[in-house]
Amino acid sequence: MGTHIQTFTQTHSIVFLSDNLRNTLREVIRENGISPSKLMQDWETIERGIKTWLHSGHLNNIVVEFFRPHLSVASARWEFPLGYVGSGVDDDMWLDKAYLRQLIAKSARPSTDCTYRILLCTDPGAPALSGFTTCTFLSTDGMSARQAGTVIATGHMTAGVTYWR
Repeated sequence: MGTHIQTFTQTHSIVFLSDNLRNTLREVIRENGISPSKLMQDWETIERGIKTWLHSGHLNNIVVEFFRPHLSVASARWEFPLGYVGSGVDDDMWLDKAYLRQLIAKSARPSTDCTYRILLCTDPGAPALSGFTTCTFLSTDGMSARQAGTVIATGHMTAGVTYWR
């Protein structure tokens, strides 16, 4: 019975974290003056990657890179590092939207001619998934990272936030 309860609560944490990562990514994109329609169109594939790799424990970061098409330099970047140790309390689930909005207000704003891409970063040994490939980050020359703590938490997992400016 203990295994069933653990699996249920871990699955519930994965669903909560995935849903709130979607909302967080959408908020960051929209508040930077760019339509999140591409995120929503690609969400089924992105969510499949997030849920699969959260379940296997291989997903370590989700990155949003804002850039001008055909350039190899990011105009802005957001990272959501994932941790597999939460509070330890099964029903502890939260998203700090007010704190996220404060961070967005402080961050570098990409110009309106920018687009974005979502990168799911995994540890070695992650299961291969169709629709995903390896890639490299865009340059962040001239920018510096600001680690800002946790924005999403469950009893089993957390998502932090780092923004570049």
